[in-house]
Amino acid sequence: MTWHVRILGLAACVAFGKFAQAGAICEYKIHQAKSGLEAYENKPNPNQKKLQEARAELESLLKHCDDEEILGEVRANIAATKSRLDQANVALAQVKEMNGGMNDRAALQQALLAQKIAQAQYIAARQEELRLKDLLKPLPKP
Repeated sequence: MTWHVRILGLAACVAFGKFAQAGAICEYKIHQAKSGLEAYENKPNPNQKKLQEARAELESLLKHCDDEEILGEVRANIAATKSRLDQANVALAQVKEMNGGMNDRAALQQALLAQKIAQAQYIAARQEELRLKDLLKPLPKP
């Protein structure tokens, strides 16, 4: 057995050990990353840079995944998207009040679109949090 085969075997054992100890959220994220990487590898002529990024993401998850850290990142994303939604709501209200009620249609449409995008991003962030929290719930007994 050559040295690089032994090193790869050891790395796989360490990675599997980390995976086996990972929480439910990490297991979910690792499974998602593996599935995405496999799908991307099976594409004809995949972009090598993106392929390396996907491999690096999976490796990072295998080495350093922590359920609480992921939930913290999700909560930070929720706060950021909520802030953007609040800003979009203020901007929309300002456009509606502009010129004594005589609104610029283009500005109004742009503000409405920005508000709808911000709202969709906020909802998606909240749904991600709920999805991950569901993974932490114990399975019901049959």
